[in-house]
Order: sequence, then structure tokens, then C-alpha cells
Amino acid sequence: MPTPAERQALLFLAAVAVIGGGARVVSTRALSRDLAGAEQGPALDTDLATRALEAQMAAVDSARRAKGAGRGRIAKATKPRTASSRRPTRSTLDSARLPDLVSPIDVNAASAAELERLPRIGPALAARIVAWREKHGPFESLESLRHVRGIGPATARVLAPLVTFSGRHSPSQSEAVASPDPHT
Repeated sequence: MPTPAERQALLFLAAVAVIGGGARVVSTRALSRDLAGAEQGPALDTDLATRALEAQMAAVDSARRAKGAGRGRIAKATKPRTASSRRPTRSTLDSARLPDLVSPIDVNAASAAELERLPRIGPALAARIVAWREKHGPFESLESLRHVRGIGPATARVLAPLVTFSGRHSPSQSEAVASPDPHT
């Protein structure tokens, strides 16, 4: 036999079920009545909503046309882009620095200041290149230059026509030439 608290809980659940079922019946009847009315002709609310949506779409189209006449997205998308109309990118800005290089720079013999003249090579990266060269010896190729942190495939492509690798300069060789032998 259920306790009084359990009876109250069961009564509450039964009331919720009855009310939920009643609400579903009422909403189904209202929906079927709306659908029947729609078959007879558009209701006033539907007509008003449709006109409001059409007015909003016309306003958006008008704004797009006005923006397209100026400097908007639509004008850019429909107008073919030429090289002179493009916004400068990092690679085009880097190529603007190329004329100051007369001949390719030998990465194995260049100082940090000389390396900085190369596109995409700043003071920090130039210092890393020199430090790597002093620690590991001369670079053999562009692929070995990619061992330096900060030089990836894109930077290597930009640097390819601008650098050479002599392989003649290394820290141990320069030290041997720079310091005279005290025994001779």
C-alpha cells in the first residue's frame, strides 16, 4: 500500500500527463484549423509576413547594388583583378626589396647584416642562421638552410634565386686563417 507522500506524487504525475495530453490535442486542433484556413486563402498574418520579407529582401538587394557601384564586395567579385589592382601581399612586398641585391649572397660567407638584406630575413633570423652555421659548419644547399628555425618552404622558395652556398667557409677554417700559428 502506497504511503500518503507516494499517493501525492502519483496524483501529481497523473495530472501532468493529463494536462500534457490536453495541450497536445488543443495545439493539433489549432494547427489543423490554420491549415484548413490556408487552403481557403492566405490569412492576414501570413500576407503581412510575406510582404515584410519581400520588403526586406528588396532593401538588401538595393544596398548590394549601391555598394557594388562603389568599392563593395560585389564590384570586386565581378570585376576581373589585374596585377596593379591587387592589394600588396607579403611576397610582392618582398620582391620589392630584390633590386638592392646585385648578386646572390653566399650564405656561408655572409654576415648577419648582409643576410638581413634578403627578403623575409630579419635581425633575429639572420642571427639564427649565423649561429647555426657556426655550430654545424657551412650550409650545403637550400635544403640544409631549412634546418634553421624560421625558414620554411615558402621562405626557401623566395630565397632560392638570391642565395648561393660556397661550402668553403666554416668557423674552423676561418679561425685557422685568422689566428697565426705561433710556431712559425
